[in-house]
Amino acid sequence: MLLVLQAQGKVNDVYDTCSAILTELGETIPESYTFAMASRKMTATLNTFEKVGENWIKGEKTVDRTLHKTLQFYNVIALASYFCKSYSMVIYFTCKAVQLSLQRGLCEHTASALMQFTSVVAKEDNAVLC
Repeated sequence: MLLVLQAQGKVNDVYDTCSAILTELGETIPESYTFAMASRKMTATLNTFEKVGENWIKGEKTVDRTLHKTLQFYNVIALASYFCKSYSMVIYFTCKAVQLSLQRGLCEHTASALMQFTSVVAKEDNAVLC
């Protein structure tokens, strides 16, 4: 039990660190997020992805270093929030990462963001988790 509590503390530390860094990068981190809000964000992200189309995924890699770091922290905080926050927060962070990439371009962390997003969408559609 002590080991579980220690691990939970470490996950909370990872979450708090990522949250602080993302805030410094100009991102807003909500204190809480409802499932209804998460569902709307997921739908909006899917709609944006549909509007941008296949050309986006075939596009040039961005040179925006801030985007690289921001996506990196969004990917980590999404994973940490799976263990220490509500699942709605996982959806929020995953959608934010994909939305940023859709708006600002591709980078090496886009693939992870897309995989996390696919997992969230598949789970919400009662499909097999990717």
